[in-house]
Amino acid sequence: MKHYFSLLFFISCSLTASAQNNELTFLAAELQDVALRYTGDTLTWPIIVSLAERDIQNNSFTLSPADLQQLETLSNVTARVLEQRNRMKTLIGDGASVFAKDQLIEAALVISNYNEAVKQGNINEAISYGNSVKEKVDLVEETLLENRMVEVQALLEAKKGDVDKRLGILGSWNEAIVGDLFKEADGLRTGRESYANLGFTDGSKIIVDPNTTAIIRKARIDRLSESADTEITLEEGGLLAKLSAVASERSNYILNAGSSQSELRTTNFYAESDGDETVKLTNYDGIANVSANDVSVTIRENEGTIVKEGEPPSPPIQLLPSPEMIWASNDTIVYTEQIIFPFQFVDGADSYIVQRSTSSNFDANIEAIKVSTNTALLSYLPLGNTYVRVQSVDALGLRGPYSESTRIVRNIDNQPPPAFIDNLNGNILFTLTPTVTITGATQPDAKVLINNERVDVDASGRFTKTIEELSADQMVSILATDNSGNNTVRGVRVVYLTEDILFNFALSGARGMNPIRINQPTVTLSSRAYPGLEVIINNGGTTRRVQTDSQGRWGITMNMQQGELSITFKDVRTGEIYRTKSFTVEAN
Repeated sequence: MKHYFSLLFFISCSLTASAQNNELTFLAAELQDVALRYTGDTLTWPIIVSLAERDIQNNSFTLSPADLQQLETLSNVTARVLEQRNRMKTLIGDGASVFAKDQLIEAALVISNYNEAVKQGNINEAISYGNSVKEKVDLVEETLLENRMVEVQALLEAKKGDVDKRLGILGSWNEAIVGDLFKEADGLRTGRESYANLGFTDGSKIIVDPNTTAIIRKARIDRLSESADTEITLEEGGLLAKLSAVASERSNYILNAGSSQSELRTTNFYAESDGDETVKLTNYDGIANVSANDVSVTIRENEGTIVKEGEPPSPPIQLLPSPEMIWASNDTIVYTEQIIFPFQFVDGADSYIVQRSTSSNFDANIEAIKVSTNTALLSYLPLGNTYVRVQSVDALGLRGPYSESTRIVRNIDNQPPPAFIDNLNGNILFTLTPTVTITGATQPDAKVLINNERVDVDASGRFTKTIEELSADQMVSILATDNSGNNTVRGVRVVYLTEDILFNFALSGARGMNPIRINQPTVTLSSRAYPGLEVIINNGGTTRRVQTDSQGRWGITMNMQQGELSITFKDVRTGEIYRTKSFTVEAN
């Protein structure tokens, strides 16, 4: 792994960056590419921002040689953290979530602190926490080997709302507490708008929907083969079985619902029972063998079946695809506790299930709403991360696969929105016509006024405004306001480049304008145009160049020859040629 990241550190990538004296300069749009190149992880971009010197005018960053050396150290730490994360997944599959719970929490906390240090751009803390991860994971493994026992099979890892537990078949229902252990014949029940997350020793999880009753009929483990034998009965409601990869391959998982029995060789399976006549089963990967009334069917990836009381399972039914997200990015920052979440329509969809969670694995603080349109109102968003995903539901009530999750980050808004303007030369926007189109970007929820006129802002934050009948030189005001009332105000100088202004120069040693009559061999040309321009003068096979100063002034002294003299004005930043004009030079 170390060699991989060392190699990655030196591989060149297609960044529009320039390096001088071992510095690295790159555009803001290339931030994640630089993070991947120099640390092996795109998520370390806040550290890049923290280290780098920012050029706001050019929207670019510069890393010094010392910064790059720090990033090389971080890349090695990042590799070790990734290795320990993978190791933790293996340990969870071996039962660490039950038998080394406290140590697993400590290890996860160190990784969480590492992630937070990266998010805050604190490289020293990130390296410190990253270097301590292995020690914590070692302790998880040691504790797991000491404490693993066959008697305890499942753990109530998380819950929301009203969740009850029943001990044995004849027990009474009592409030379940996070950390409760479940064994054979124990039951779990959720109330309205309530969820429960039941974790098994092999890393598998059962996510229990609201208004659901489920019974653990069998929960055993073969310590020699390390395979599980688990059977769960869904009496009513719905549950999502998320088997670990190991469990789906070598363990025996049976799910009973209504008159059906499903043998799972999948990591993602959903069952829903009305508690009376109908069971709906959907499989999202691998295979599941469903039996009812002496008939079996196999449902494969993204297929479902319906089982009614007294009838065999229906033939496999192809599930609807997941809706595509409308937002351009899977990460979105918001500053309000309520947003409209849009997604694409799916042909044949009768409704949609929009699920949100504070966990990227959707196993904690879960909420779900059912909508009939392609938008959902998400209210009471907490500060921090909320993950959202959507699935289509067909006319039969079968749920399709979930979309990729979108991360919504809600921050406290005390920062004004950005207001970037394209094609600026300093603070000047040049145009060759009396009409100019101003384009730029802000945050998508901002309102933009240009010269006190409202301008539409699209879903990506882009805006456009055309101004006609320009004067030669005028200021345009731009105001961006976010939903919290924070403002950004900036003025842009718009210059209409006309020949009357550009070629109105003074002569010393010559007279006239066209033709120019020279009185002596050495002639001085001078004028005042605008900052950010290069003046190119060609005469008699000789080319002279000069840049305008901060006031737009320029001047040049040259041996002027009879014949043609051309003057060209060019943008210093972009190289764009604005205007060229030729003059005739004659001897006096």
